[in-house]
This record gives sequence, structure tokens and C-alpha cells, in this order.
Amino acid sequence: MIGKNIVRSRAIASDFSRWSAMSGFARETAETAFDFAGILYNLVMDVRDCYRPELHYMRGPGPKWRAKHQQCN
Repeated sequence: MIGKNIVRSRAIASDFSRWSAMSGFARETAETAFDFAGILYNLVMDVRDCYRPELHYMRGPGPKWRAKHQQCN
């Protein structure tokens, strides 16, 4: 009876070590997938960047600038 319990506990211990190794592999795979998804997201956001500077440029000096820089004749 005692011999069977020892053998069974070793089998259970090896199952736990197999699961912990699988867990580490799954964790690393998930981290890698998350990193890849982040890179892909940044790439897509860079490609579809909707900032168009021609919509935001200054059209010229305003009345305060003209009053300050008016030449004396």
C-alpha cells in the first residue's frame, strides 16, 4: 500500500510540473502576442494618421502684428 501511494504522488507531482511548464509557455506566448498586437496597432495608427497640416496652418499675420510692425512714414 505504501509503495503505491509514493508512486501515485510522484505521478501527480510530474503532472503539476508539466502544467507549470505549460503555463509558462502559455504566458510567454500571450506576452508575445500582446507585444505583436501593440506593434500592429501602432503601425495602423501611423498609417491612418489623420493630421493634415494644411488644415491647421496660419494664414498670415493678424491685426495686432500689423499694428506692432507698422512702418513709420
